[in-house]
Amino acid sequence: MRARNLPADLRGHLASGPAQILTIVAVFLIGRSTVVGYSDWTSVQAMAVLAAFLGIAAMGQTLVVLVGGIDLSVPALIGAGNVMTAKLTGQGMSSPVVILLVLACGFAVGALSGFITDRWNVPALVVTLATGSVVGGVVLLWTDATLTGSAPEWLTRFTSSSASTGPVPLAPVVVAWLALAAAAEFVLRRTAAGRKLYAQGVNPRAARLMLVSGRSVTTLAFACSGLLAALAGLLLTGFTGAGLFDVGAPYLFSAVAAVVMGGNSLLGGRGNMLRCVLGVLVLTELTTLLVGFSLSAAAQQAVLGALIVIVVASYGREQPLGSQI
Repeated sequence: MRARNLPADLRGHLASGPAQILTIVAVFLIGRSTVVGYSDWTSVQAMAVLAAFLGIAAMGQTLVVLVGGIDLSVPALIGAGNVMTAKLTGQGMSSPVVILLVLACGFAVGALSGFITDRWNVPALVVTLATGSVVGGVVLLWTDATLTGSAPEWLTRFTSSSASTGPVPLAPVVVAWLALAAAAEFVLRRTAAGRKLYAQGVNPRAARLMLVSGRSVTTLAFACSGLLAALAGLLLTGFTGAGLFDVGAPYLFSAVAAVVMGGNSLLGGRGNMLRCVLGVLVLTELTTLLVGFSLSAAAQQAVLGALIVIVVASYGREQPLGSQI
């Protein structure tokens, strides 16, 4: 199934989102004219770092959304990655081993969720909520629900907004996020694995007739989501300085919001990683702007929630891709 053979509607969704680009520019200009210091380079660097944390988590959510699911275990896996990194580092374990353990655990939990979802045809919402609860319980028992451990020095430097990456005046974590997003976009656009993922999200029945293993694709999509959520938690350790399970709580809403605001459809099969990046930038700018307006966290959620409702409502006017393939 080659990209050029896909319906025109789907090919349109594989393109970048000019509306999102215009929104990014418009929000930045509004912030620059209404919030003191919004456009200062130090502020831009700080927003870029926050966007990187969110962007890595949202990348995994995007893969799950493309196969028609949603991953509610993301906050728990972010918290688990954060706590594991800090605690194991504090116990003297070397960073390479810590990284491998954190990513392996995230991958395994995500793969389990994807396998259960496809094998027994259970809604992903239920499965990931359950696996997230299990992960959260295990972590809280392990740490006695207290701050624990510390961040390695290299990770603090890696995630510092004042750091630069060689000649690039952006923190290494930002460059790493953009590199990961570019690699993921290449896989989705140019490889058989990417085509299979889109086929599964568009029409699972048609995908089976094309000899696409729906179970393998779904399991791998959820596994990658778990791995990326754990990676986001690991990187957040450099930002928090210690293990804090609740650090992942805000990402329950924001990861899904970034996917939606980028123009990726929750109906499955529509979207790409570039749109995810644009959605992350829009959401980060908007959140920073709302903070600059001194809105409370509740008011911020209300405003962003209203925007998401508007975007999602537009899906109702789209013809399902499954009827075209």
